[in-house]
Amino acid sequence: MNPVLLIAIPLLFAFLSIMNKKFARPLLLVALLLDVYLVFTISKGLYSIGGFSQYGINLLVDQYSLIGLMVVNVVFFLTVVTNCKEVKRLSTVLLVALAGVNGLLLTNDLFNLFVFLEIVGISAYLITSGNKRPLATFNYLVQGTVGSGLYLLGLILLYSMTGTLNMALILPTIVDKAIPLSNLALPFMLMFIGLGVEAKLLPFNSWVKGVLQNANALTSVLIAGVFATTIALTFGRLLSTVFVLGSISNIVLVILAVTMLAGEVAAFASKRIREVLLFSAIAQSGLIILLFANGLVIPAIMLIIANIVSKYILFTITGKMVDGTKTDEIESLQGVFSKNKLVGFAFTVASLSVIGLPLFFGFIVKLNILTSLFSQYQLFLSALILVVSLIEGTYFVKLLIKLWYSVGEVKTFKVDALVKVVTLIFALGLIVFGVYTKPLTDSLMTVPEEMMEAIAERGNF
Repeated sequence: MNPVLLIAIPLLFAFLSIMNKKFARPLLLVALLLDVYLVFTISKGLYSIGGFSQYGINLLVDQYSLIGLMVVNVVFFLTVVTNCKEVKRLSTVLLVALAGVNGLLLTNDLFNLFVFLEIVGISAYLITSGNKRPLATFNYLVQGTVGSGLYLLGLILLYSMTGTLNMALILPTIVDKAIPLSNLALPFMLMFIGLGVEAKLLPFNSWVKGVLQNANALTSVLIAGVFATTIALTFGRLLSTVFVLGSISNIVLVILAVTMLAGEVAAFASKRIREVLLFSAIAQSGLIILLFANGLVIPAIMLIIANIVSKYILFTITGKMVDGTKTDEIESLQGVFSKNKLVGFAFTVASLSVIGLPLFFGFIVKLNILTSLFSQYQLFLSALILVVSLIEGTYFVKLLIKLWYSVGEVKTFKVDALVKVVTLIFALGLIVFGVYTKPLTDSLMTVPEEMMEAIAERGNF
């Protein structure tokens, strides 16, 4: 099965939905079902569009992109299904967004990556415009446009030096032409900053609070879950097979460390539940990119999987909770789970997994991260992760106590049966993989040898 269908089908259905808006939502659901089916039946390999292997558009299906496609498409589908009421007016936009995220995960060309980045960005701007916070959306639009422009400028500089946009040929060309690392610092830094806007890295993420602070369940899961995961995996591909950080590695390390620490501190100080979750998501983004920057691909992928599952549960339940109670002030939500025990259980499991407590998948992930960092003698980063984990554990435990312990009158909210079933299944998955991880780790061990070789080659610079 050709992977171009993962992009072509949503775009075709988006065109059809414009012609007949009555069928927009059914077309979206059909496209999502077809894409979910395709990602589980697609064959690995390098697919050249038009038959031009080196200079044409290349789509790469390897274990890395395949895992990303499975996770993103399944969560995208479940997000739409569990938020059908909010989806109707956004069906065409969501179809375009689906094509964009699949394109980002599949592309093996730096310019096409820029094109798909723009597609996803425009879709995100339109999706967030429904939050009735036009200034926040405009801020997101401006910063996203600047970020894309910086990425494109860096790409132009890199192309002028290497003469290729093929991601698999960048490093070999740098070696063959003996391009000095000092010449590469500027283009790679521009591209890093450009992607850093969408990855919510400090100081490029001032748009996040305005966009997610008042987001509903659909918007928050798409932006903080689906889109963030896609950008993280794209970042990981570039850091593993394209970027040569060299002299800018210390700058990148500082940016990522500050993102983690500032995100956790901001979450600790927040009094609103959506702010807690969005600042936590910022810190997690910094950690994921940090792992990729240090060549820890498998721990990073494990963290991405744990993160998107947990964030789906947390943001979905929070969205329904805020819609029902008309508040996201933590004090006003005191004891809300005492009358919603099933979703409270799912929320609690996701929170404890994010913290990294034993018997949850998050514990296995953090154990792998720390073990890998200690094996590299990265004592500073190990200590930093332990510190931010302590902060993270403190505010999540405080949040759970507030949401479970009832005092006086307790607010109530209703959750659809489908939302309860999906969040409960995801929560049970976090428990199962916290005890038995062999199937997942076996799958991750087959991450392509070419990616690992590229990491080793990068370490020789």
